Amino acid sequence: MSYDVVALVAGKPDERAIADALDDVDPGLWLYRHGDTAVLQIRDGDGRLLATLEPGQHVEHADAVVGLLGEEVVAGLPEPFWWVETRARPDALGRDVAHGFADGLALRLGGAVWTSGLADFGLWEEPEHPAVERTAERALLVAQDREVVPFSSWLSDAVATHRGEKMIQVLTPPTARLTYAMRTFAAGPLGRWVVQGHDGGCFDGLTGLPVYWDDEYGFRSAEEPVGLAWAAKNPEAEPVPGFLAGFAEEAGTQLVMEASVLHSDPFAAEPGRAVEIIAEHVAESPPVSWGPHEPALMAWDRERMGGFVRERAPKPSILYLSGPLGKGSPFSGQIHVVRRGSRVLERVSVAIGYAGEDAVPFEALPGLVEALAAEGGLEALRVRRLPGRSDVTYVPVWAGPAVPVGLALGPERLRRIGADRAQAGPIPGTLLGHGGDQAVWYPVMAEAQAPLRALDLLRRQSDFLAAASAR
Repeated sequence: MSYDVVALVAGKPDERAIADALDDVDPGLWLYRHGDTAVLQIRDGDGRLLATLEPGQHVEHADAVVGLLGEEVVAGLPEPFWWVETRARPDALGRDVAHGFADGLALRLGGAVWTSGLADFGLWEEPEHPAVERTAERALLVAQDREVVPFSSWLSDAVATHRGEKMIQVLTPPTARLTYAMRTFAAGPLGRWVVQGHDGGCFDGLTGLPVYWDDEYGFRSAEEPVGLAWAAKNPEAEPVPGFLAGFAEEAGTQLVMEASVLHSDPFAAEPGRAVEIIAEHVAESPPVSWGPHEPALMAWDRERMGGFVRERAPKPSILYLSGPLGKGSPFSGQIHVVRRGSRVLERVSVAIGYAGEDAVPFEALPGLVEALAAEGGLEALRVRRLPGRSDVTYVPVWAGPAVPVGLALGPERLRRIGADRAQAGPIPGTLLGHGGDQAVWYPVMAEAQAPLRALDLLRRQSDFLAAASAR
């Protein structure tokens, strides 16, 4: 596996500081650019790749760093500071180079150093990039021995580089937790969470099904395709022991909010307003940071976010966000922004954590729908509830099914269907707002103790609304 070292430094790690810190480790080491990126490779005099270094990232808000690395790492650092991450090959030479470089940089610029664990998964081969544990024909395996595993810049780059040609599989020990963004990626078609158990065997962190290494597909189960849908259709498939009984009910509850918003002017769109409204109503604290990957290091600023999206246009953009630590309910999420004809579609997905179901402000949801509709552009909102950690991280055990809480349609879709017909489906709709800002809310809370019935009810309602929209 790669050995990860993060230097958090008070001064700017410019090229001179990086070169001097590396020279102190060994004057015979060389820096090379990795392709056409800003990432630097550290090689010895024989050309062997020892580590890969990402240039410093400016940390404008520290809460996301604390959530990943712990509060003690940033203690005493000024704000803002800099994040410099190095990933080394997992042998003594690679680790010594990464440590020596990070320690030297922190000594020169002031700061602290964090390192990953030393778990040896026994799968490492010498690939082109030390962040990759092993390469299959259709998959890349990235090993992470961290307490919390984010959707990092390294993973984001791997996804963008291979553009759907290879699955990105993340291998962790059973003690690791995933962020919401990382778990969301792992649950998709291009990702997989692989966990090496205490007995040395591996299993899928989302389904619990045993997996084995395949030179073509990477880790896979004895039957493919594998995933949550497959497991639901194959109840005879047995998860590894302990997977179904490893989550304590008192560990917490989460709400997952998924909203879609259409912006009429692509040149003036500033994503993030829907997140602010969601946070205000159900998290009691505003978002504090954002970024193109995790940790989200830039201070929350919708104007800057809009500029980032416009610079990437017409390519889609994904922005990651975090809430503050110690204020309100913890939350994190992501925003997908893509052109839809002459307009811009913003898809928001936010997970909010609570100590228990009694702490979830279900009564605030109608007001949230009304506020989103009044802001303009709301297409739809879906709300789900599921057992989960209140810090919005995820462990490799079965927590239970996601249960629908409700569905809302925004003003434009409501006008297209008509208010009378919108209220005539399987779920009685509640009209909210006034005039052109009116929306409709379909609560499913009455079925909260019957997840399958709630899912079926919401499916029938969705089918009804799709048919009504097509008329």
